[in-house]
Amino acid sequence: MTERRCGHVTNSSGVDEVGAICCWRPTWGETDCCLWHTERVVPRDEYERNTPEPDERLDGANFRETTLSGASFLAGRSLLEADFTNAVLDGADLSETDLRRATFRDIDAHGTSFRNANLHDAVFVFADLRGADFRGARLYRAGLTDVRLNLETAFDERSVYEDDIVGSPPSDEGTEPVDSAKWVYRELQRLYDENAFPEKVHAYYVREMDLRRRQAWRVGAYLQGIKLAGSRWVMHYGTSPWRVVATSVLLILVCAALYPLTGGIQEVGTETAVTYQIEDPAETPGPVLVRAFLKSLYFSIITFATLGYGDIQPVAGFARAIASIETLLGSVLMALLVFVLTRSVHY
Repeated sequence: MTERRCGHVTNSSGVDEVGAICCWRPTWGETDCCLWHTERVVPRDEYERNTPEPDERLDGANFRETTLSGASFLAGRSLLEADFTNAVLDGADLSETDLRRATFRDIDAHGTSFRNANLHDAVFVFADLRGADFRGARLYRAGLTDVRLNLETAFDERSVYEDDIVGSPPSDEGTEPVDSAKWVYRELQRLYDENAFPEKVHAYYVREMDLRRRQAWRVGAYLQGIKLAGSRWVMHYGTSPWRVVATSVLLILVCAALYPLTGGIQEVGTETAVTYQIEDPAETPGPVLVRAFLKSLYFSIITFATLGYGDIQPVAGFARAIASIETLLGSVLMALLVFVLTRSVHY
């Protein structure tokens, strides 16, 4: 009597060089399919008694409503387009598993390990991923909708796709991993935002902007690179009001030190005008230096703030040029401070 075979076909074209795969395993029990493709719920001990060889492909496997808590026999397998709908996977080991196009719908994956797994185009819907480990996993275009995360859910601080960029020439070959890394960073921002973890949102936003800055320098987009570098140092990509304040204070102090050295400033009094100018700081008495700096600091502050009282004025052309630049930069920095403070409410 001829032994019945499964005959289940998994079409992996577009994601795998093998193409369509036909399962030729014996059927399980009274079903028309094998243990891995039957529509029935298979007890866990049946899987463990029939563990396939390490190089066997389990593409298209059906684990719907199956309890696999703590199971490790699927680690490192090929489970292309596998269906885990309503499965219980808490504590299971799916590390280094090929899970491209797999479906995880209404699952309990609390504490599940997806380390170094390939999750391209996988779908997670209504999944409990608290405590799950995704470090090293490839998540490009993985759809994660209405999933639950917590601070124990582990993702890479640096996307694995960035490692594909390192050492590669700045050409079209580097475009795909760069886009993949950007996509993953944006997706993680969305996920943590939906789960109310603003610190994580901020961290992955900064990682994305750092990647954009480095890539701009790599491909020779120097104008964009300078813009992103300035944004990084001045306001940490729009997330740090303290950096804006520190930059503003530094600008005020530098200009205050320059005014007496570049022609000086003149204080207009009721009877006489006093000019504060220093030719050689090394030969100027200390009290004179302090008085000149304090007057210059006062003038620098009101110039930065664009108050313009008119009681002190720059004298020479260089001092006037510095005052004009400080006024312009002061307006920009104050506008940036308002922008960053408004944005920081989100984080």
